[in-house]
Amino acid sequence: MEAQDKVELVRRVYDAWSVGDFSEGDVFAPDVEFEMVDWPEAGKSRGLKEMAHTWVAALSAWDDFRAEPRELIEVGEQVVVLTHVHARGRGSGVEVDADTATVWTVDRGRIVRLALYWDSAKALRALGLRD
Repeated sequence: MEAQDKVELVRRVYDAWSVGDFSEGDVFAPDVEFEMVDWPEAGKSRGLKEMAHTWVAALSAWDDFRAEPRELIEVGEQVVVLTHVHARGRGSGVEVDADTATVWTVDRGRIVRLALYWDSAKALRALGLRD
């Protein structure tokens, strides 16, 4: 799969998710790995059903959660998405603005791993893009 194709695949998922369409499940490998590396609600799972469960559980801490992709960068078999998150804590009402990143690993046209980083610099360092 060409680099541009990987970026477009990931962009397609974000576009669908932004309007509440989660039917893009066919782009994920059945045993997709999902890890919230350094998030306050860290978690790790395997498979679509478990990925959804982990993500829903993490989002339950927030009354409002919006993630806006700002830049998609292809790095080998991976696409790193630099994202700005705005969220409001459930109960506390605390507003959070953070620059986060998600590293998507693509193999043979399917997404096989997502690694979410609350600290975007940490994700870029993990990929060797920053010191």
